[in-house]
Amino acid sequence: MNNNSSAMLSIEEAQLLLDLLFEQEYALEVVSSHMYDIETGLKSVDSQKYQQIASLYSRLREF
Repeated sequence: MNNNSSAMLSIEEAQLLLDLLFEQEYALEVVSSHMYDIETGLKSVDSQKYQQIASLYSRLREF
């Protein structure tokens, strides 16, 4: 993904993306995949970030 500031999404675009992720039920899948990558050593995050992701995963499962 390009980190160029001109490639940033507008607030409206970001909200639309989030709405679509929830509507298509992909949000849980994305978070679950990210957790798997962390747990298998493919990605590295500190323990606080992992706890935040795990909490988000739990909240998404409630939907």
